Amino acid sequence: MMQHIILCGGSGTRLWPLSNRQTPKQLLPLFEGRSLLQLACQRNQAACDSVLAIVSEQHANMVEEQLLEAGAENLRMLAEPVGRNTAAAIALAAFVSAPETILLITPADHLIGTPDIYAQTIETAQLLAAGNSLVTIGLQPTYPETGFGYIQYSGHDVIRFVEKPDAKNASLMLQSGDFLWNSGIFCCKAGILLQELKQHAPEIYKAAGEAADEWLSKGQLSKASMEAIPSTSIDYAVAEKSNRVKVVPSTMDWSDVGSYEALAEALVQHYSYHNHQAVSIESGNNMVIGKEKLVALVGVENLVVVNTPEALLIMKKGKGQEIKQLHQWVKENRPELL
Repeated sequence: MMQHIILCGGSGTRLWPLSNRQTPKQLLPLFEGRSLLQLACQRNQAACDSVLAIVSEQHANMVEEQLLEAGAENLRMLAEPVGRNTAAAIALAAFVSAPETILLITPADHLIGTPDIYAQTIETAQLLAAGNSLVTIGLQPTYPETGFGYIQYSGHDVIRFVEKPDAKNASLMLQSGDFLWNSGIFCCKAGILLQELKQHAPEIYKAAGEAADEWLSKGQLSKASMEAIPSTSIDYAVAEKSNRVKVVPSTMDWSDVGSYEALAEALVQHYSYHNHQAVSIESGNNMVIGKEKLVALVGVENLVVVNTPEALLIMKKGKGQEIKQLHQWVKENRPELL
């Protein structure tokens, strides 16, 4: 069995106003009453006998409540007073776990639509991790996405990691057939990960070790101990430098639900979403999310309408990436709405 490490950070800025500081996207109960966090917990219960959630102090109570409601067993909560990226979070998880424990490290905000393929993928990753490899999950790309990192591979061997490419290089990598999307899911023994951290990122290793000692002795982390850990991703700190890294290619149906288009597609495809507070007349291919008040659509197409008490978003499908600009405007002009 493994220990499930759930990385609960992330603000979901591209899903504003639905996602905000108080309730980021991974905590929204959009999927037949369940959140992405709860779905992540439940899909890994068969393979894992314990859960460690790495979470911001602000959301610790809500995360704990949702995980217990989802049936999490042997749950521990490690609350960060300040976020320091994935390398810090994963290092802390490794330090507070037994060296031989296999860690299955997943983000809290991904959606998997093919549970059987996912389970097979994780089983293969666990076998490779048992052999002292650091294992990442790679996804077969279906279009030239520029917002993901890529992994060039051969079998289970990683040739190189590629940062988010421009459109031209993304197309070339898709055509080559030997690149995968980097899913951000890892599987490894805690002790092996710490060995690699000590070799390739000694500053993170030292500072995270001191912070973990503080958590083990006091049951909480101070802001000073967290801020002492360099802020960088686990890819940059370890995965791109280690010779222990293996990849498991997977064809699972995966989404990071990183835009309203992705959310709308997921709700329609997997959850038969229907909004009884929306009426449509001579309109088509629209999605209304939120049920605070009636939304009437007349003679319009290809819209996403997000209906919340604080703000109303009306967006043409295909413009989801521009939400970043909107979020920046709100941050500068109406920060109370975040």
